[in-house]
Amino acid sequence: MTFCLANSMDIDIIPRSFRSPLFLIDIPENIWLDIFSYLSLKEKFTTAGTCRTWHRILADPSLYTHISLDYMEFDTLVLCMQQLCRLAPRIRSLRIANCHSSFISKTTVPVQNTSIMHHFPQHQGMHTLHTHITSFTLPRRREEYRKLGFTLHQDFSRALAILMEQSHESLKSLDIQDNFLDLEMTELVFCIVRYGRHLEHLLYNGNRDGGFIAPEIVSAITAACPNIKSFQGQHAISDTVLRRMVSGWEELRSITLAPYQAPSVGTKEVSMEGLWSLLECGKVESLELLDLECISNDNVRTMMERVKKLQATSFERVASSPLSHPFAHHHSYFATAPPTTPSTPLPGSSVRHLTVTKYTSTPLTLPGFAALLKLFPNLESFKFTTNFFTYDHHFQGLTRDIYEEEIVMVERMVRTEMTDRWGATRASACWEGDWNAAVTEEQRLRASILRSV
Repeated sequence: MTFCLANSMDIDIIPRSFRSPLFLIDIPENIWLDIFSYLSLKEKFTTAGTCRTWHRILADPSLYTHISLDYMEFDTLVLCMQQLCRLAPRIRSLRIANCHSSFISKTTVPVQNTSIMHHFPQHQGMHTLHTHITSFTLPRRREEYRKLGFTLHQDFSRALAILMEQSHESLKSLDIQDNFLDLEMTELVFCIVRYGRHLEHLLYNGNRDGGFIAPEIVSAITAACPNIKSFQGQHAISDTVLRRMVSGWEELRSITLAPYQAPSVGTKEVSMEGLWSLLECGKVESLELLDLECISNDNVRTMMERVKKLQATSFERVASSPLSHPFAHHHSYFATAPPTTPSTPLPGSSVRHLTVTKYTSTPLTLPGFAALLKLFPNLESFKFTTNFFTYDHHFQGLTRDIYEEEIVMVERMVRTEMTDRWGATRASACWEGDWNAAVTEEQRLRASILRSV
């Protein structure tokens, strides 16, 4: 009874002109485009099968300028990309995040133990161990995927190449993070180098492959993508590559620096001199320094002292006062001449947002934080992440009480400085200190190695 009453009420409320089954056809297409722009990509694909009119409207390229492909199985991701090859010729931003492959995550490959095979050739089961397929080198993984008939990497590469080729003049942002797809097997780097000339924002991080693992790859991207403003992710950036970035990326405003594993020399990272060259350019506004050894009390103080010397040099170069100047009698000249200012900003003065993490590298203490705030005098946000394990590993005899006291002193000093700069209301949002972050796998690994030694 209630259902019938509700239906009769709806009929009475709805105007007669809207009761016609054809009333939707009278809505202009620009209104439909505006409505459909709020749908997700999956919803657009589903809605396109409703009727011919909506199918035609939903084929408009303007609906596919900002593409976000999130939380998809690998085969679904590839199908969506292949569909976009037809619908999206002018992509401006492409995001692929949190996608995965059940096949890759579950596949293990037999590894033959030659010593056991030599002693027990008649027992086939004794020769074989199994390991995850992603633990092999690139050539071996390629061969194993070929044996298993897994071709999604090739399909992904072809679809990505078509998308980026079609949109090479409009694509400004590429965001690929937190995927478990073994993207090293794809032609991602080739596509970036070949079609990424107009890219301004490039983020590649958390894809279980260590980022762009060779400095040569980062150098190629630096040369092929001259318009980069933001380059984020844990990549193989050496001092040489960083200097090329500084000179080649004139619009660089945001960058992430982190150690990387070099096969020949082990862990490698940007040095203090490399970081100094980045600060000297006076362009970077957002800086992420992830577990760098060069961020230590001594190094930060050294860079701060360099800044002080530059300040003194700049002050000495200011024109003398009219009273001591040999042409002081030309009063009109001195009245109109503007004051002399340094031609370039001081190193560190351009940085507005700073993120520092400390896990296995030398931690900062109170003097290091004080020097860091002087090195970056215009910070608007400062985020610091570490844990007790980091300090306990570097300082013998450290106790929890001492660690907590250090935290209190650092917090008080940083908040006081931020309050002096930005006021009490804004200071609370300027500083974020996480002193109890989870212990990382690398910290656990190093601890186990030390115990064994």
